[in-house]
Amino acid sequence: MKRLLFLAVTPPLPANNGQRMRIWSLLRALAAEGHEIHLLTFAQPQELTAYAEPLAKVCRSVEAVPLTLASWSASGNYIERMRGLFLFTPYGVERFRSDIVANRIAARLGEDFDAVIADSVYTVVNLPDAMQTPLIIDDNNIEHMILRRYVLQERNPIRRAYGWLEWQKLRRWEKTACARSALVIVCSEADRTLMREMCPAVPTMMAPNIIDVDSYRASPPCDNTTVLYLGSMDWFPNRHAVETFVVEVLPELRKMVPGVNFVVAYSPERAPAEDFRDRFAKIPDVQFVETSDVRTEVANAAVFVVPLHIGSGTRFKILEASAMAKPIVSTRVGAEGLEFQNGEEILLEDDPKEFARAVTRLLKDPTLRSKLGVGARRRVEQQYDFAMLRTTVGRALARLDTQGGISQSAGLQKIGLNSPVPLCDSGQGRAL
Repeated sequence: MKRLLFLAVTPPLPANNGQRMRIWSLLRALAAEGHEIHLLTFAQPQELTAYAEPLAKVCRSVEAVPLTLASWSASGNYIERMRGLFLFTPYGVERFRSDIVANRIAARLGEDFDAVIADSVYTVVNLPDAMQTPLIIDDNNIEHMILRRYVLQERNPIRRAYGWLEWQKLRRWEKTACARSALVIVCSEADRTLMREMCPAVPTMMAPNIIDVDSYRASPPCDNTTVLYLGSMDWFPNRHAVETFVVEVLPELRKMVPGVNFVVAYSPERAPAEDFRDRFAKIPDVQFVETSDVRTEVANAAVFVVPLHIGSGTRFKILEASAMAKPIVSTRVGAEGLEFQNGEEILLEDDPKEFARAVTRLLKDPTLRSKLGVGARRRVEQQYDFAMLRTTVGRALARLDTQGGISQSAGLQKIGLNSPVPLCDSGQGRAL
C-alpha cells in the first residue's frame, strides 16, 4: 500500500465530462489496488457535499479549495490574456495558479507520502520547485497538441498568432513538467509515442480511458434519421466540431437523407453560450438538447458522430456510445488513440463529403448499423473496462519501487518553472 497525494484541477464528481471521468476512474482504480489516497482539488466545498459518501469510500481525505474559472475557450478575459503574452507561463497554466493550493501542497508534503499524482501538467504550477516526493503526472491529453491543432484550424490571423505563441509556451511547459517526473501516465499508445519523442528519458506508461461497461446496456437499433453529437459545449473543440458538421457535413448529408435530424446533447453544467446556439437557430433540424440523461439521447439516435478536428487523448464519448452498441462515424482525430477497427467497429472519414456518405450508409443500412454497434461494444468489453485500468495503474505504482533515488528538482530550479517570469527577463523568452 502507498500513501498518495492526488492533485486535481477539478473535482471528480459529478463525472459529467471526460476530465472528471478520467480522475474518478483513476481514483477508484488506485483505491481498488489498496492505496491510501488524499485528494486535494479545486472546488467549492458545497460542490462535494452531495458526493461525500462515494468520495469517502475511495479517498482517506478530501480537501477542496475554491477557484472560479471561466471556460478557457469561452472567456473574453482579454486583459488577462494580454498580460499573459509577457509571461513565461502559458495563460492556460497561469489561470490555475493559487497561493492557497501551493501552501497547502507544501504543508502536506511534510507528511509521509510515497508519491504525488498530478492530474495534468496544469496542476504542476502549484508544486514547489524542489520536492523529495516522487511526482507522477497523468498527462491524459498531450495538452500542447490541442493548441497545435487549434492553430491549424483557426482562420482569424490574430487568434492564430496568439494560439501559436500559447502553443509554443505550453509545449515547453509540458516538456519541462514531465521531465521532472518519476513517471508519466498517458491514455493511449499514440500519446505514448508523442511523450517519448518529447521526453525520451522519462518513464512512460499507458493507462487507457475506460468506462464501466456493465453499467451500459446495448440499445436496440433505431430506424429514425437522428444523428447525435455528445460533448461539453463549454470546450472549444466540441463547439468547433458542431460548427464543422453543421456547415460542411450537414448540407451534403441532407442531399442524400432529406429528413435527417442533427442533435447536440450536453449536460446542464456544460451548456454553450446563447450566441453560439443562436447562430444555428434558423437552420432546420438542428437541435441543442440540455440533458442529465445522455444515455437516453444516445439510445434514441440512429447514428453517433464525432466530427472532431481538434483534440488529444481519447474520447469517452466514443466509449459510451460503443458500450450502448451505437454505430459511430468519426474523424481520425476524434478516434485517435482508440484501437477500433475501421469498417468493423467504427467508420473513419475526415473529408466532409465522405463523412456525410458514411453517415448516409449507416442510416440506410440497418445491417451495417448492427454490425458496427456489436463490434464497438465488443471492443470496449475487451479493452476499455475497469479491470484493464486497474491492472495498468497497479503496474505504474509498482514501477516506483524500482526507480529509486529520483532527483526531481534540477529541471525546475534551472528554468524557474513555477515562477511567472516575464519573457523579457534574463533572456528566458529566447528559449521559446
